[in-house]
Amino acid sequence: MGSLLVILSAFGFSTLGVFARLGYDAGLTRNQVLVFRFALALPFLALVLFLNGLFAEFCKPDVRKKFAVAMGLGLVGIGIEATLYFLTFETVGGAMTGILFYLYPTVVALLSFVFLSERLSLKKWGCILLSIIGCVLTVDLHGAQVGHEWGILYGIATAVFYAGYLLVANRVMKGENPLIVSSGVVTGAFIAFLALSLLEHGLNQTHLPWPFPFSAWCGLFGLALIGAVLPFTTLYAGMKRVGPTQAAVLSTLEMVFTVVLAAVFLGEKLTLVQLGGAAVILISVLMIQKVR
Repeated sequence: MGSLLVILSAFGFSTLGVFARLGYDAGLTRNQVLVFRFALALPFLALVLFLNGLFAEFCKPDVRKKFAVAMGLGLVGIGIEATLYFLTFETVGGAMTGILFYLYPTVVALLSFVFLSERLSLKKWGCILLSIIGCVLTVDLHGAQVGHEWGILYGIATAVFYAGYLLVANRVMKGENPLIVSSGVVTGAFIAFLALSLLEHGLNQTHLPWPFPFSAWCGLFGLALIGAVLPFTTLYAGMKRVGPTQAAVLSTLEMVFTVVLAAVFLGEKLTLVQLGGAAVILISVLMIQKVR
């Protein structure tokens, strides 16, 4: 059951590009799509908190303080990471976005080495080198379209920023209830994208394409329920059963799901070289988890 829950989480995160495309096709901007993603997720996360009897925890001052810190992580961390992720998606498509995103375990290892003085074994350095080789194969600059260089940079920046976010979040949120932390992060992310949407409206005079067509509502609720509530709740529930290392290994299925969904629903196709690069990155991630 624990493994199944983590796999469900990986699938949920892999659907972001498919559901976002429905919102884009209806005329919504990136910030509008993201503000609806987090706004629609909040009531369902509140329901999860209620069903787990966690509302009473907010009476404790230290819990409220940690919730505020989690909101800050969502406001800044997820605000920047999600923006970079969707910029990558808009530039190079869903499949490449999912592959480049999975450079983050390698970046976590490097950042831990540089900033936390964590010693890296020769095997781990080998995994890092393997991941870099996979990245070079995946980006396939020789066959890339004009302008894809920016998308590749966005994708690498997403992995770097997300890795830093994980290290900071793990340090300041260690030992806290994951559902309360997730709710705080989603609340902060909602505030960030609401502010960005209002700023975008003021500067560019962008308007909501109201009323939304049915396909747009499907995309927005998909982003909220399948792309946010489902993966957040199932990941933490699964992690409690199988442990963080096994959960990290199973989560690599997200890359596989992302590539398959992009091919089926978005019509994206990767070259054999790119698929080979994706496989190399996947192997490097699995090896990093094994040699910890």
